[in-house]
Amino acid sequence: MNLKDKVRIIEGFPKAGISFKDVTTLLQDKDALRESIDVIA
Repeated sequence: MNLKDKVRIIEGFPKAGISFKDVTTLLQDKDALRESIDVIA
């Protein structure tokens, strides 16, 4: 599983030149969340 696919990128938020990484979609996917915990543990 590619965890990067589970992170939504919002360009220009909160201001121009910033790319906000929204991990809400990763947190909503139990398998992706489990894998991300395994990767950092």
